[in-house]
Amino acid sequence: MNIQEQLQQDLKTAMRAREKLRVDVIRGALAALKNAQMAMIEAEYDQALAAAPKVVDQAGQAVEPEIKLDRDRPLSETAMQETLAKEVKRRRDAVELYRKGGREDLAKQEEDEAAILEGYLPRQLTSNELRPLIEAAIGELGASSIADLGKVMPALMQQLKGRADGRVISQFAREILSQVN
Repeated sequence: MNIQEQLQQDLKTAMRAREKLRVDVIRGALAALKNAQMAMIEAEYDQALAAAPKVVDQAGQAVEPEIKLDRDRPLSETAMQETLAKEVKRRRDAVELYRKGGREDLAKQEEDEAAILEGYLPRQLTSNELRPLIEAAIGELGASSIADLGKVMPALMQQLKGRADGRVISQFAREILSQVN
């Protein structure tokens, strides 16, 4: 069962249980997935339109080519995870802003929403699991100072995509690279 199917099933369960917060969060997640699917199809259309040969009718007017796309093609599991991870990140950022503004009640609600969404994502690596992976990657890349951070981060983000937050990866990479000297 993919993420979207799980969300739809959990939405029914939450509605039956009258869990308002969970219902709202799941509906928002389903809407985000639908928007991501529409953006993917739109990007495919734009790409196909750009690649299509330019046709001109007898009057010299440009004729739009006929492009066939599967408008109901679902998102891949990876794309769904990325979409939900963006939603979680958006809520985590909102928590920080609400705390800075002294709105602990809204920060708590955003944290609760993020926790619900995280349940649909793969487990994140802990600090103890993450540090050795980052150290090994830095060693493989031959990075020797904080100046190599720009070379190290893209490789780390690719390697740990979906398994750890980018800020945490960056923080550990900075710490490790500053200790190398």
